[in-house]
Amino acid sequence: MEYIIYIIGGLLAGIGTGFVGLSAAVIIAPMFVTLLKTDPYTAVGIALASDVLASAFSAFTYYRNKNIHLKNAAVLGISVVSFTILGSYLSKATNPVNLGGMLNIFVVFLGLRFLIFPVKDNNSGGLYNFTKSKFILSVFWGAVIGMISGYFGAGGGLSMLAVLTIALGYDLKTAVGTSVFIMVFTALVGSASHIVISGTLWVPLLITGFAALIGANFAAKYANRVNHVILNKVVGSTLTVFGIALVLIYIFQNV
Repeated sequence: MEYIIYIIGGLLAGIGTGFVGLSAAVIIAPMFVTLLKTDPYTAVGIALASDVLASAFSAFTYYRNKNIHLKNAAVLGISVVSFTILGSYLSKATNPVNLGGMLNIFVVFLGLRFLIFPVKDNNSGGLYNFTKSKFILSVFWGAVIGMISGYFGAGGGLSMLAVLTIALGYDLKTAVGTSVFIMVFTALVGSASHIVISGTLWVPLLITGFAALIGANFAAKYANRVNHVILNKVVGSTLTVFGIALVLIYIFQNV
């Protein structure tokens, strides 16, 4: 049963990463905590490690389709990666029960985010106009996103997508490709920090990581063909239902 959960969690996480740059930890961490009773901190570390390969493969696919633009996103990326380390250390001090519950609730909020404020395409033409205000916004939101990524192991991809499209003027496909590329380094730094601090479970990590790679391979190939309106509804509904189910299971198990 455990191996089935490893595989399913990895596949779903990889698909989310390939389609919209969703962090693998959104699926893997709460699933492992709720269904397998994995220590939340260890679960986040496994999820981030799984994110490395899935994000790398997805980023390569987007690069081949010329949908990555790093110049204006460099400041955001450096800020995200730097604060991911800090978030990783701070989350270790959180009570495991509280961290596990917050992971599940976080999934619900992400699902609602897709439904209420869907990720839209942006053709404003402001991609190459990197002003001082955009620099400040990149540093600020990079710090916020990095803290969230390191603490929860989730949310970084979607948050970067929002900043890239809304604040920096990226179109949707380029924003997804660029955010996934940044996530490779965010996940690598975050997972390394978690493993160094508390170790990991290598069998779940390897199985889940391989499954995530397969899921990302499938999703990234078809991402450019999917209507973003339908994609928001499908991802949002799935995450919301998935998150609510995990919250109810978690509450039942801890009553």
